[in-house]
Amino acid sequence: MDYTKTEEKIMFGEIEEIEDIIEKRFKKYKNFARIPTHLLNQNHHFIHHKTININPKSELAERIHKEWEILEKNLPSSIFVRASAERIDLMRAVIIGLEGTPYCHGLFFFDIFFPTTYPVTPPLIFYHSYGFDLNPNLHRDGQVSLDLLTINVSHSWWNCKRDSDEKQQWNPQESNIMQVLVSIQHKVLNANPYYCHKGHPQKSNKEVFRLNCQAMLVMLQPHMQFKQPHMQFKHLVQGHFRNRAHQILQIHKAEMKPDDDEEMNQLFIKLLNAFEDNGAYCGHYYPKALKERRSISNHR
Repeated sequence: MDYTKTEEKIMFGEIEEIEDIIEKRFKKYKNFARIPTHLLNQNHHFIHHKTININPKSELAERIHKEWEILEKNLPSSIFVRASAERIDLMRAVIIGLEGTPYCHGLFFFDIFFPTTYPVTPPLIFYHSYGFDLNPNLHRDGQVSLDLLTINVSHSWWNCKRDSDEKQQWNPQESNIMQVLVSIQHKVLNANPYYCHKGHPQKSNKEVFRLNCQAMLVMLQPHMQFKQPHMQFKHLVQGHFRNRAHQILQIHKAEMKPDDDEEMNQLFIKLLNAFEDNGAYCGHYYPKALKERRSISNHR
């Protein structure tokens, strides 16, 4: 399915939504920011990998500050990073899935740690999977498989070389964390994630998109905004899914077939409810009977 073309057909003129404080904060949300350590270190995967007493004038500190400058100036609009102001060895990032892929409009959270050997060795990356197995290079246990995170080619996780790709491994003089994040977005969260992974249990793009939607439902649960890793990105999560609700629902409708199993139909209704609870108007997507049932339920 062409996810991009589906989105081009969407009309927003019929939908009038009120801009509230969430949308205002979302519009002002910066792609890069430094935040107090206590806001980042709760449940950060690498909180106990402390790089003790980093000298502010050390090569490590200077390199990390340089990384901050690169991120602040050059991050694409679809990647967000929060760095710890005191624990400069810690970061957290959110990557938005690109259009044209089964990950489109999904949010993907990563914890980042710079070891004392950085940049001789690459940063450590942990992926928050929420228990979903939706990519052969993003594992349920949080492991991220990417050539750019390896040093020796013989130990590379990237098990297929596409015709146009060269294996790009970590280079201490040239590589940086922004390259890692962009590589994850483009090379891992790609349009055909299982194409090169013959030894891995195969999933269709439709199944991957379904898992992507299920992960969205987890992120939209009200209690999640008070948990890590969402706490620092609450306004991003709320504003993002409020703005992208219609695109996601249009893609889901295009994926649904008359003979689809009940799971896809139920997932569509769950997404409708979650997006409306998050502040997006989606009532025009409800079949008449379901709309009446939801209206009765809301007045009880």
